[in-house]
Amino acid sequence: MLQQVNAHPVISVIAAGIFTLGIYRVINTIFLAVFRNFVPLKKFILGASYMEGTWVGFFVGHNGNIRFLVETFEQDLSLLKIRGRIYRDDFVYHGSHISTDASFDAINGRLSYSYDADSILNTHINAGLARFSLERKGREDAPHHMVGYSSDLFHSKKLTAFENKISDSTSVDLNTALSEAEKVYKKYQCVSGEQDDN
Repeated sequence: MLQQVNAHPVISVIAAGIFTLGIYRVINTIFLAVFRNFVPLKKFILGASYMEGTWVGFFVGHNGNIRFLVETFEQDLSLLKIRGRIYRDDFVYHGSHISTDASFDAINGRLSYSYDADSILNTHINAGLARFSLERKGREDAPHHMVGYSSDLFHSKKLTAFENKISDSTSVDLNTALSEAEKVYKKYQCVSGEQDDN
């Protein structure tokens, strides 16, 4: 075998490269599968950056109306995707939004993302920007609460929002999620600026 390697060094280098790449790909595939499906490992690796799950809360709309939020955060090693649904104060569906990019600053506890919003009252998809400050129990802990604002492109007013994380799962029963969103509203309504809009 050594004689064959010496006789064909280029082929040997190519074969070794393909073999190494194959081993790397197998290990990478196994790691990513475990990472995506084993929440304790994902929480350990991401640490203070761990956001995945269901977040609920509210914001005060342009006309002073309360809008409840139910958002799912889907997270990978290099990706954070936010999908949200908005409900009126009578729990009737109002619209949805999805992040087009997300920037997470674990050191300063800040989340920023742009989004595309689709309201049932609009005939167009509206772009916007959201920025949040995150609260954690400790420097190395994952966030459990956030407060910030969103601002639509067609209307530059900043809409204050408060959200709490209620689950590491992205599939929470809607009635449960809306009930928890209402609790967030009752807790923070006095500091939401709602009075200024009425």
